[in-house]
Amino acid sequence: MSLFLRIFLTFWLAAILLAGSFFLLGRYSGSEAIERTEAILEGQAEVVAALWLDAGRRATRNWFSQQNRRHRPQLVDEQGLSPFLRHRGRDKPWLRSPVTAGVKQLKFGRVAVVVALPGVSPPLYLVKQLDLGHMHRLPLLVWVLIAIVIIGLVSYALAKVLSRRIRLLRSAAQVISAGNLTARVTITGSDEISALAKDFNLMAERINEMMASQRQLVSDVSHELRSPLARLRIALGLAERAEDPSLSLMRIEKEADELERLVTDLLSLARIESGQSKMDRQPVPMCELLKSIVSDANYEGKDHRRSVLLESCDEATVMGDPVLLHAAIENVVRNALSYTPEGSSVFIRLQRHERELAITIDDQGPGVPEDALARLFEPFSRVAESRDRHSGGYGLGLAITGRTLLAHGGKAVAENRPAGGLRVILTLSVE
Repeated sequence: MSLFLRIFLTFWLAAILLAGSFFLLGRYSGSEAIERTEAILEGQAEVVAALWLDAGRRATRNWFSQQNRRHRPQLVDEQGLSPFLRHRGRDKPWLRSPVTAGVKQLKFGRVAVVVALPGVSPPLYLVKQLDLGHMHRLPLLVWVLIAIVIIGLVSYALAKVLSRRIRLLRSAAQVISAGNLTARVTITGSDEISALAKDFNLMAERINEMMASQRQLVSDVSHELRSPLARLRIALGLAERAEDPSLSLMRIEKEADELERLVTDLLSLARIESGQSKMDRQPVPMCELLKSIVSDANYEGKDHRRSVLLESCDEATVMGDPVLLHAAIENVVRNALSYTPEGSSVFIRLQRHERELAITIDDQGPGVPEDALARLFEPFSRVAESRDRHSGGYGLGLAITGRTLLAHGGKAVAENRPAGGLRVILTLSVE
């Protein structure tokens, strides 16, 4: 049951309980008023019967005129007529005939209490009408207190249920804020608070994964920086002792270039992940972009007799940053060119499917273990020895590709080809 429906029904329950309590108390107080009136009328009936039988009509009428008008009963016969007015042309029945003793229901919620005069024949009756004002004789303060108690009890039950579950969320939030990212909330149900608890757990899981990823990234960066820095230190030591330091200086220049490339890739990855890298979105003709990348890759692969072939290309235009898209696709192509055997080719296809395009890049290398495919687009991902960093990479290029595709509303996936080699599929939305 949803939280909205629960609160809505709780208020209705309070209203129903309140109305029922008022009704029952009204009935209870009304029955007391009827019993009290019957007792009074029975005593008055004995007095009126004695006057009627001993002193006559005039004395009886005088007795009625002496009674308080507000509490004065009426005397009627079996036809509901007053025995004092029937000979003066002003006869008006007080009750429907035939009149009998008891409690009679009248219109507008009124009742009539009827008591027979003992020993009088033909029979006469004392009649007293009670209206709603006479029925509900409980003081206003009592009704107010009853309403406060009922509404308070229902509100307390609702507040206790809601606050208990919210306190569980608050306690878990305090545990997480203290640094324990493994805290979770266990709240069952299908209302909004249960949905909030599920979202809270999902958020906590995501934060935990991000922090673990950040710690791993810091560890990997430290490890990657240690190797070129160590080689720089060795090269500097050799240069200091060598008569001809030119070779050592070339080595120093190479290690400095590698450090610069690593730092540049790290900065690019950080900017894309944080959203600080503002994308210059504009129409990008994908076939022209792929042809430019293929041309550059073929120039690089000449020395090792490796080539890149654009097998097919459906015309498509993507709204995106041309620089980021170029770098993302080029990273995959250069990675494939590094691992494909000498004398073989990398195959590229661009296929459009309605409002989506897929760029498929196939190499003929050794492939990737199945358990490493999902981690291929993570920073510093480790795969098999056959595809390690002997090519000179640090595992950041594919990570940049994955983040760039996500920033453009697409995705990057990898799978092993049945015939051997790795297949990378890049998907993007087409405007």
